Amino acid sequence: MSLSAAEADLVGKSWAPVYANKDANGDAFLLSLFEKFPNNANYFADFKGKSIADIKASPKLRDVSSRIFTRLNEFVNNAADAGKMSAMLSQFASEHVGFGVGSAQFENVRSMFPAFVASLSAPPADDAWNKLFGLIVAALKAAGK
Repeated sequence: MSLSAAEADLVGKSWAPVYANKDANGDAFLLSLFEKFPNNANYFADFKGKSIADIKASPKLRDVSSRIFTRLNEFVNNAADAGKMSAMLSQFASEHVGFGVGSAQFENVRSMFPAFVASLSAPPADDAWNKLFGLIVAALKAAGK
């Protein structure tokens, strides 16, 4: 349950410019996700039932997006380490199943994230990103969601 060294390198190189401005990019991605998949916002207590305008104005947006990008950074940094990834994916899946979040919500993320990264002039790594999110989706399915 990991990426190859070459895939992990591609993901890392494409992630670096995104994570360098994690606050703005995290906010932008989360808002884009909620615009395309409005129901995904309902999985966050701070955003449940709120409009995009309300979410954008919320002081909680930065907190949530920062937590998400920080967690994703952990996956990126360990993407080629099968042992660490297995443990991280298992913990991540257990936590998210507890929130009622399942594979469908991460399929939504998976459908958008490679293009989001590419839009920030990062080196192309679509296949590697799809594989990384595929591991997350598989872990959620294995956990029953």
